Amino acid sequence: MPPPPAPTPPVPPAGPVDAQLFRAIMGALPTGVTVVTTIDAQGEPCGFTCSASCSVSQDPPLLLVCVNSRSRVLRAMRSTGAFAVNILRDSREWVSAHFASGADDRFSSVAWKATDQLGLPWLPDDTVAFAECRVDSAITAGDHTVVIGSVIGGEARQTREPLMYWRREYAGWPLRDAPYGITFATEG
Repeated sequence: MPPPPAPTPPVPPAGPVDAQLFRAIMGALPTGVTVVTTIDAQGEPCGFTCSASCSVSQDPPLLLVCVNSRSRVLRAMRSTGAFAVNILRDSREWVSAHFASGADDRFSSVAWKATDQLGLPWLPDDTVAFAECRVDSAITAGDHTVVIGSVIGGEARQTREPLMYWRREYAGWPLRDAPYGITFATEG
């Protein structure tokens, strides 16, 4: 009979990392840049720049966005039960900065139109794609709320390239000239 396994040493208690290290860790993850939009209770468009959005499921089609729990946009999303995710195109850093600002009227300097299904703000000149969503569920996580949306409409443009964000810098998609979007290294 083999000897029993050695006991696992206890994991020492640890606190969370500080905010500076957390930002550095998360800044190492390149991401696309999105502007999440909706309509508030007064029928006015509102939105914010969101770096935390991704697909959740293909069947059914679901995506998620993370929204500051104190945000006016989150209140509007809950009120309307809907939101749009505008995936910004290359060279639209100014749109990202504008929607990340504290400005009250973020739609004053961008062209937008209402989406077909729910009448949500879409930024057609500034996007590679957009998704029109109904709120499916919301989960509080720390100081943010993870909002999961059921995608009911949208559009994707194959002729545009996305805006990327990495280590607090904007950039275009780096594989622009590579065939099929793949770069191969060769040994020298």
